[in-house]
Amino acid sequence: MEETSQVSPETSSQAAPKDTRLIYEVGFHIVPTVEESKIGDVVQKIRAVLDSAKAEVIGEQFPAKMTLAYTIERSTTGKREKYNDAYFGWMKFAVEDRESIPTLEGVLRSTHEILRYLLVQSAIPEVAAPRRAVFSSNRLEGETIKKPTAPEEAGVVSEAELDKSIDALVTEEKI
Repeated sequence: MEETSQVSPETSSQAAPKDTRLIYEVGFHIVPTVEESKIGDVVQKIRAVLDSAKAEVIGEQFPAKMTLAYTIERSTTGKREKYNDAYFGWMKFAVEDRESIPTLEGVLRSTHEILRYLLVQSAIPEVAAPRRAVFSSNRLEGETIKKPTAPEEAGVVSEAELDKSIDALVTEEKI
């Protein structure tokens, strides 16, 4: 007689409702020639596109100035500009459909203040349960772990007592 336990599909689908939204992340570099007071305007332009697409922003980091790993060159208005640093920021958002993504890419591509960007589809964020430390040992089974007590203070030992205890240890080993 073999017993098999199966979970019925009805109970497993009722356990957690499926979120059908698509999760995306966009990372972007803003050119360093933009004044710090105007960086919020560039971020607001990206946020406006997300708002029009009814996207929910899950997480974001406001752009902060950083040194780039290599020099990025870009040609604008007939001359080449070289950048060694930029303001980097990112946003993670959820949308219902993919139709709004080309619009966002168009805005990112056409915004002159954005040096580079990367738009990727991301995994669904999972809420991690807090981890508990679990100790297992068969020698401590059923016992409560106690706090260690403070060690006894060392006292002054005379040489005669020390020699006597060493002799006692040595004679015990020979027996």
